[in-house]
Amino acid sequence: MELSRALPDRVVEQRDPNKPFVVPMEWDEVRETAARLYGRGFSRSQIARALMDYLYPTNGVARTEEQKLSHCRKKLRNWEYSQEFRDLVYRYAVVDLDMDTPAILTGLGRRAKRGRVDAARLALELTGRHSKEDAAGPVSVTVNLANVARPPE
Repeated sequence: MELSRALPDRVVEQRDPNKPFVVPMEWDEVRETAARLYGRGFSRSQIARALMDYLYPTNGVARTEEQKLSHCRKKLRNWEYSQEFRDLVYRYAVVDLDMDTPAILTGLGRRAKRGRVDAARLALELTGRHSKEDAAGPVSVTVNLANVARPPE
C-alpha cells in the first residue's frame, strides 16, 4: 500500500532536448565528420561520444551507453586502418595547420624579439632577408683579363 503511494501513476518518458536539432547524415558525411574531428586533434573516445547517434545502428540491440560507446570506438578504430580515411584525416589536419600559420609566425617573431637566435634566423629566412650558408654555397668566380688594356706604369 505504501509502495503504491510512493510510485507515480505513470512513467513519463525522458525526451532528448536536442532531438529537434539533430540532422540526419549520410554514411559518407559521418566518415568525413569523423576525419575532420581527428584532423582537429580530438581523441577516438571524444569522437565516438560526439557521433554515437550516427555510428551506432538505429536498429541495434538495446545496450548500455558504455557498450554503445565501445561499439563506436571499434568502428572508428577500423576506419583508422583504411588508407583512404587516413588521407582524409591528413587533408583536414593540413588545412587546420595552414589556418594556424599566422599565429605560428607571430609566436616565431616573439621568440626572435626575445633574443632567440635560431628563431630570428628562421624568421629572416622565411621573409627572404637571410640565406643559409649551405644554400648559397661556394661560388667560383673567374676573372678574364685577356683583352683589357693595362694602365701605364
